[in-house]
Amino acid sequence: MEREEAAEGTSFFQLGDDSRPLDNWLTEPEDDGPLVFHRVNSKEIIYQTRKKKAKMIGKYVMGDILGEGSYGKVKEMLDSETLCRRAVKILKRKKLRKIPNGEQNVQMEILLLKRLNHKNVIKLVDVLYNEEKQKMYMVMEYCVSVLQQMLENLPEKKFPVGQAHGYFCQLLDGLEYLHSQGIIHKDIKPGNLLLTTCKTLKISDL
Repeated sequence: MEREEAAEGTSFFQLGDDSRPLDNWLTEPEDDGPLVFHRVNSKEIIYQTRKKKAKMIGKYVMGDILGEGSYGKVKEMLDSETLCRRAVKILKRKKLRKIPNGEQNVQMEILLLKRLNHKNVIKLVDVLYNEEKQKMYMVMEYCVSVLQQMLENLPEKKFPVGQAHGYFCQLLDGLEYLHSQGIIHKDIKPGNLLLTTCKTLKISDL
């Protein structure tokens, strides 16, 4: 097993044939190149920094920021009842009103996600509202990595053929399901393709 250093605080491993017990990751051919996967730095999976007091939103313990999009921040959460890690998209209604069709787009996404159920489509777990602060919380299943981030940290900016084939097959399964539900995703890109801790690809940002 060889280790390749990438960006600071992040590392990637390549697994050769000696790692075949883990080949349930993907069904890649035996003679394919080394498998690449993202090793998460321990700093990235802390639910709450030591300097901050735990903040509760309903039954969820709020964690640190995972990312930020045009509509709002995404933070890590811990379900205090099940101890499952979640990701939450925090949306401010005041900000949404400044974006053309912002509120309507978010409500449409919520309605779509509530009726969708497929292993390769991101799952909406819960929706919470804080009327006083005019905030909306979309609680999603937690994903450990983004394909875009993984690609950017690879020396050749590409996955081994077998691994890429596995991701592509999962993507097709997810898209086929969306199309069967009358949904066309207009922004398929590595930045909208996530991976869970179980190595399952998830289509996000519907």
